[in-house]
Amino acid sequence: MGIALNKTRLQLVIVVIPLVLILAGGSYYYFFIRPRQGVSHERFLVPDTAVRAVVKPVLVQHYVSSLAPAGTRFIKGVPKVTSMQQFSFRTEWIHKMPFEFTFLLDQRSPDFQGVTLFIQEHPSAESFEELVNDDMFFRTLHPVQWKSGTMMRQGRNDLIALGTLPVPVWTRDAVSDTFPNYVPLDPPSVSGKHFVEIAVNNRNGALMELQGALPGLVGVLDDPGLEERMRHAWGSVGSARFTADLGAEDRLDMHIEILCGNTEQAFEAATILQEAAQRIQTYLNGRFGFTLEGTAHPLEDGTAHGDYILTGFENRLRRAVGG
Repeated sequence: MGIALNKTRLQLVIVVIPLVLILAGGSYYYFFIRPRQGVSHERFLVPDTAVRAVVKPVLVQHYVSSLAPAGTRFIKGVPKVTSMQQFSFRTEWIHKMPFEFTFLLDQRSPDFQGVTLFIQEHPSAESFEELVNDDMFFRTLHPVQWKSGTMMRQGRNDLIALGTLPVPVWTRDAVSDTFPNYVPLDPPSVSGKHFVEIAVNNRNGALMELQGALPGLVGVLDDPGLEERMRHAWGSVGSARFTADLGAEDRLDMHIEILCGNTEQAFEAATILQEAAQRIQTYLNGRFGFTLEGTAHPLEDGTAHGDYILTGFENRLRRAVGG
């Protein structure tokens, strides 16, 4: 009898231990490995989504953590202890940044672009919802008009916020003239394998709408003539894609691809891209001390490509994480 029981226990151990290991390994893969590649926002895509801007902080986690003081791994934050201190500084997010941070922009209306902000929290981190809602986060995203000043939880680790980005009347009219026949479109594809990845389907003038709706962002060019050439060039652009990856310490490798109708249009797009990069370099270097270098060139297939390297940001990043 005792021998039979021992055999039964042994059989249970042989079955249970591998099962537990499989479940544990599967859970680890599902929550910690799988989100590092690909994207998790698909269920929030709506019809006529023209822009997908994806940031994957988890892909630069090791680098960011290396710049932060070692003590930030063991404390949640520095509390506000005196009236001289403007705010408390929370540190837990530095080492457990969100897996995904995505903006989805749709063209459901000619008067605005619909905005969906999606955040996928790190599953073992403190609530990122509390951190975002306590900070003046939504005000910094002006001119987006948010339905609520807080994130909404959708499932265990997913957060969303909804809003609209108003399109000025003159921009709306210009888009209507340049793209008179609205074409139903599919969301542009993204891989989720880059630190930053922005994909734009421009068949209905999304880029022209963005230029008109974000004057502050475009204004860093400080060149009205260049801005006007950009507005004119969008009419010949079918799609655009931008990626950025950490190439080394203090170095971001960036690539831009603009699909045009022909070689002549690609040449113009590459020229505009290069001039814009030079203007952005002047702004970044003058204000932050960053350096942007690279070139743009047209290809015979009607695309314009730009490859750029951004450096000089490490010291500011180190200070931002408490280093």
